[in-house]
Amino acid sequence: MIHIFVRVPEPGTVKTRLIPLLGASGAAHLAAAMAADVVELVRGSGLPFRVVLAGDPCHPWVRTLDCEVEPQHPGELGARLAHALREGGVAIGSDAPTLPVSLLHEALASTADMVIAPAFDGGFTLVGVSDPLDVFELVPWSSPDTFVRQHQRAIDLGRSVRVLPFWYDVDEADSYRFLCNHLTTLPPRVAPRTRGFVAGR
Repeated sequence: MIHIFVRVPEPGTVKTRLIPLLGASGAAHLAAAMAADVVELVRGSGLPFRVVLAGDPCHPWVRTLDCEVEPQHPGELGARLAHALREGGVAIGSDAPTLPVSLLHEALASTADMVIAPAFDGGFTLVGVSDPLDVFELVPWSSPDTFVRQHQRAIDLGRSVRVLPFWYDVDEADSYRFLCNHLTTLPPRVAPRTRGFVAGR
């Protein structure tokens, strides 16, 4: 199963590193657009999925996603990942609206104990495990070496790891500008809501 990590897009609480560029409202609208595109991307893949939600599950925006929703577990990202992936599966964020569906299929088809797709900022855009026990502990989050440390943590525990191709998520100004340029090279069907946001800026 694909577990999509989503935060309710309230201004000032999402994509805070983009607020200097887009404003609090703009950053929230971008987050909402990207999340909706990621949900539709996964829905279109035919793979089973659910949203793992931070924030009010009764928020009107959540209903527009029209899918199964599970509240995120409290704590740091490692604890939240371990809980969401307690029965195995693949976790992705809601800020990579151009993520190739092929990476999702490749991740779910892998027989490795962990699959992970590095991101250009030093983190990762996708991670999957067969058993999350201990594997997300002692990993520094939102760090330039998050991917390297997560990879090493799995190796130290004797887990097999398959590294998938790099991809990118959108967290700050440089990655947003890259997204804007990248969208011009992709078919119009890719990330239509995100594309609409960018066009309206």
